Amino acid sequence: MKDDRKSIFILLVLSFLFSCGLTPQHTISEKPVTPPVNSISEKARRSTVVIVSWTGTKIAYGSGFFVAADKIATNIHVVARPGPIFAKSVDGKTIWAVDGVTAYDAKNDLVVLKIAGESAPLSLDDSDKVQTGEPIIAMGYPGGEYKVMHGTIGSSRKIYKWIRMKVDTAVGSSGGPVLNMDGQVIGIIVGYGDDAFHSYAIPANVLKKLLAKSDSIESLVEWRKRDFIRAHAYHVQGQKKYRSRDYKEAIADFDKAIQLNPDVAFAYYNRGTAKFRLAESEHAHGNSQKAR
Repeated sequence: MKDDRKSIFILLVLSFLFSCGLTPQHTISEKPVTPPVNSISEKARRSTVVIVSWTGTKIAYGSGFFVAADKIATNIHVVARPGPIFAKSVDGKTIWAVDGVTAYDAKNDLVVLKIAGESAPLSLDDSDKVQTGEPIIAMGYPGGEYKVMHGTIGSSRKIYKWIRMKVDTAVGSSGGPVLNMDGQVIGIIVGYGDDAFHSYAIPANVLKKLLAKSDSIESLVEWRKRDFIRAHAYHVQGQKKYRSRDYKEAIADFDKAIQLNPDVAFAYYNRGTAKFRLAESEHAHGNSQKAR
């Protein structure tokens, strides 16, 4: 009998000690929890918009995202061309008219638009902390269709202090957000790349400075009259003609862009490339003199 009582007592003690060993404070990890990639992209999806513009019968698509309840950030070249523009949600159910421009940075091809309406903005992180090899998520509307693009931060090589990324961002992605694994914006897709596998992003810290002085509103019509903006419009027009192999007309547009803004470095580069392609075409047709 005594042995039975002793055995029961030992079992009770062991049960108590075992239960203490599983208290909640011993099972909680001290490491921060990183949201899953699909959760990050889904949240950003609601704040990323397609920007639609048209001149005559031609429709063009770009990307943007909310940086305040009633403000959208995008590239200047997305909205520089004459004609009406509007922003549309990814599901197509909400359309926002553009009231005007509140701030812009011509050198970095960045503009903040005032929108007639509201949506949830994305938060901006410190882009100076970005590390080579860091995984990223880029979002935009290549061809007008929403797309999530995964990649990494590239080498330290930079243009205008832009962030170099190893990710394929097709035409139409310009102006879209680039997020880190915490779901915060570290850059804005600017669309220039060395090849099909690299592109660039304007650092989020550049956008922060722009938002700090984003107050007065200028109409799109008046804003587009500025030489800096007209230069962007001609540059984009020249790029489209280059892609359609109309090299002579592309060169003419790049010339106009340079005349309006001699500091547009990419216009010189693209003009030189167009002249090279035109020379190749002339040589292929046996016009050696014109090729030279």
